[in-house]
Amino acid sequence: MFDAEYDEGESTYFDDLKGEMQKQAQLNRAEFEDQDDEARVQYEGFRPGMYIRVEIENVPCEFVQNFDPHYPIILGGLGNSEGNVGCVQMRLKKHRWYKKILKSRDPIIFSVGWRRFQTIPLYYIEDHNGRQRLLKYTPQHMHCGATFWGKIWLQ
Repeated sequence: MFDAEYDEGESTYFDDLKGEMQKQAQLNRAEFEDQDDEARVQYEGFRPGMYIRVEIENVPCEFVQNFDPHYPIILGGLGNSEGNVGCVQMRLKKHRWYKKILKSRDPIIFSVGWRRFQTIPLYYIEDHNGRQRLLKYTPQHMHCGATFWGKIWLQ
């Protein structure tokens, strides 16, 4: 009884949102179906899987002389939301092989994907009543929280 009710229960907000997005995608596909790619790109932007041509100016001559077509050139960029910065809270635990002590307000370099940035974290531990107490050092074999000013990725 529970499984039948759970599997065929009410749809969640996420299911409704996904359904709306699917309807909009079908509507867009039907609307732009008869137009050529150049007109579609002006309205929709480049779709996944399309080829684009990138022209780069002021390229150093060493790049052209040492260019090898067997090794791809990877171009990267930031999405609209990836330029946002703010206070980020995270939960961490110092690895047992890392011998140094992590101190609050000491600079640390984060490597997130192919991005790297330096920030100054504040380590804290949360009490049973929800209060966050600042720590001078990270605890040895426990998790603690960290708050730092950095990039906010919404994914």
